[in-house]
Amino acid sequence: MLKFFRKNENLTRWILVIGMTFLMVSWLVFDQSSTFLTQLLEGRSTWATTRDGTSFSEADLRRLQQETRVIGMLGDPVVRQLQFDKDPVHWCLLTKEAEAAGLVGGAADGQSRITEMATNSKLPEANLVGALCREGGMSPREVFETIAKLNGVERYINLVLSGPTRMSVVRIEQTAASLLNAVSGEVTVLDGVNSKVDVPAPSDAQLAEQLEEYGDQAPGAGKYGFGYKTADRVRLEWLVVPATSVTAVVESSPALSNIELRKYWIENQTEFAAPQLAATSEGASFESNRDAVRAKVLTKASADKRTEIAKYISDRLQLSLRGIEQVNGYYTLPADWSAKQLSFAALAADVAQKFAIPTPALETRTDEWLGVSDVAALPVLGGATTNRFGSQPVAATQIIQSLREFGGKPTLVAQVSVAGPVLQTALGDIVAFRVTAAEAAAPPASVDAAREALTKDVTRVERFEKLETLMAEIQKQAADQGLASLAQTYGTKVEAFTDLRQGEKQFLQYGLKFPGSLPTLGSDAAVAKAIVLKAMALPAGRNIADLPIADRTVVVAAPDKLAVVAARIDSVTPMHRGDLAPLLTNERFKNVAASEMSDGSPLDLFTLEAITERQGFTLANPRPEQDSAESDDEAKGESKASQS
Repeated sequence: MLKFFRKNENLTRWILVIGMTFLMVSWLVFDQSSTFLTQLLEGRSTWATTRDGTSFSEADLRRLQQETRVIGMLGDPVVRQLQFDKDPVHWCLLTKEAEAAGLVGGAADGQSRITEMATNSKLPEANLVGALCREGGMSPREVFETIAKLNGVERYINLVLSGPTRMSVVRIEQTAASLLNAVSGEVTVLDGVNSKVDVPAPSDAQLAEQLEEYGDQAPGAGKYGFGYKTADRVRLEWLVVPATSVTAVVESSPALSNIELRKYWIENQTEFAAPQLAATSEGASFESNRDAVRAKVLTKASADKRTEIAKYISDRLQLSLRGIEQVNGYYTLPADWSAKQLSFAALAADVAQKFAIPTPALETRTDEWLGVSDVAALPVLGGATTNRFGSQPVAATQIIQSLREFGGKPTLVAQVSVAGPVLQTALGDIVAFRVTAAEAAAPPASVDAAREALTKDVTRVERFEKLETLMAEIQKQAADQGLASLAQTYGTKVEAFTDLRQGEKQFLQYGLKFPGSLPTLGSDAAVAKAIVLKAMALPAGRNIADLPIADRTVVVAAPDKLAVVAARIDSVTPMHRGDLAPLLTNERFKNVAASEMSDGSPLDLFTLEAITERQGFTLANPRPEQDSAESDDEAKGESKASQS
């Protein structure tokens, strides 16, 4: 064999070349590091099936995930309401039913909608298409086909909702009247905060239970606005060089001497109004413009001096950090840094001496915690900014939010005990600041840490529950003695309200039902509906104000606001007939009207649960629950159903 290879060296070379090429190709195709074969097999494997025998592959799932990302960018109200951009299963089954109904067009249908959107938003169509392509990882044609599917789904939903049994003109008119009739009168709100209702003080066990349920929620974020998690907060110190101090120094400096003023005049005459240059001599022209020249020179010299002072402060602070190691832009401060660092008091004295100005004012908040909003409200510091990080001004609050102790940001490097960049206000005040301590947002460590807020909220719930048990008594007092007597009993006040509607017209035309607002209470759909329906049930053809107070008084609970509302109806303004015509042809309003007509919303026909049951959707290979977290990371928008 060896003799054969020695005699046929050229053939041997070719055998080696072909053999090595074959091995390399085999390695690229079949090595575990290559995903080609895996993707091929996954693309062909069955992901799910439906009752009618339709099957979907893993490749279909990946395409559906891309499509949901695209439709999620559009801000479409139907998508928002049904949230089928959140789950590929939901989107898959809706498009399946729309395609079966023959309501899905081709790519041209989707492109026409994109063109309309670009025109309405005054954006270049190419930019809009490009953004959608990037979000979905799709080609323009695939994006157009996706939008065409969305058009088909919306046609399908509108077709179902506009069936003749649901949408008779008479019923729509009645519903529109219920939504648009405006009621005026007076109201008193008995809530758990201000009402005089005696309840026992909450126990520590109740407070602990409240803290356990809402401790990790920010104030205002939980149910009823409950939440006790402290916000990011800091302690800090800062010094201020007032712009007036700098201006005073410049005014007494040689920069405003007669020689400098004449020099500026000679070099910059074009900065002054043409009529002022009409004097017969240079001297006369300068004298007539002396005040204007001085103002210009003073402004420029003051700005230059402020820049010089700001640079000096920055350099002094930076010099104090020289030799300290940095990792990813952050300083590794020694344990005794608080004793070694340059104090702001010493810095203020240095600035005063070097620039012959009064000692800059030193402010400290090292004995109290300040949230970001508190810092923004501080005089001078709250409005100071820097352009060090780009063309857009950056405020002290933005730098504080970027602290390493709060998670950090690569574009704004900041840390505790290291002074931030020197700032300036719109008036020219120079500000240097340093965060001395920071605490990241966290739940209270104990009941005592939030006892006042916990007590207030638990008491609020108990008072509301007590008010609910007194509703019959409240109704009787409001009807027999009037709202003023009721308000006096419970320590509240009577307030007038006008034009309360179940839905505001400007929102109904977009398929959104936003009720009007009541004083103290705010907006509450259930309360608005109770008051409007009570008003519509009053005898027609009579002056409402002449009816007995008991007939036009309504008392209703508002559990979402932890309040009981007592209202007296004084007048009703019927819906304007001119408002009805455009609504009768508005498909989005028809959806709202259909929801009002039925016990449940017709849109319930298109929820994930309903359509999954209707289609008999079944996963071919359900994933165990422990894989859910991994699948969320693997594919954005992963179906919740496909994880269960």
